[in-house]
Amino acid sequence: MQPTHRGLLHHLVITVSSVSRSAPFYGTMFRHLGYELGGSSYGGSYEYEDWRRMDQDTPHEISIVTADPKLAEVPHRRGAVGHHHHLAFCALDRADVDRFHADVLVPLEEKGLCTIEDAPCDCPEYGQGYYATFFADPDGLKYEFVSNPNHRRRHE
Repeated sequence: MQPTHRGLLHHLVITVSSVSRSAPFYGTMFRHLGYELGGSSYGGSYEYEDWRRMDQDTPHEISIVTADPKLAEVPHRRGAVGHHHHLAFCALDRADVDRFHADVLVPLEEKGLCTIEDAPCDCPEYGQGYYATFFADPDGLKYEFVSNPNHRRRHE
């Protein structure tokens, strides 16, 4: 069988104001989603964490890096050129979204490490059965954890 990963995301680099500040949020989230820490550097001129999954027929890596010191004070502005609007991760089902909210997001928010924008909820505006939770990292970068059964139905 031929590999099916052509065109899939290989890696993504997310710039944060401080890796040391953001690492507890991303580490908790990525571990829960099945990523492993592949490399890191703290305290130097270039701080980073590389999170990897190698179980999907292709390397898949998301890194967090500290912003250029000359630009670190420029706040994230959703909708501005070069700034992501939000990034969504796939959940297995509604129960997976609920577990992620309860086991990951609520404890992170209690520690001041994230902001829950929407607890798990139906989002009929995105399709029947679309169920998600929306949240932001310490810099206000928006994320989503979503179960979308319509996507599976369209491709069966």
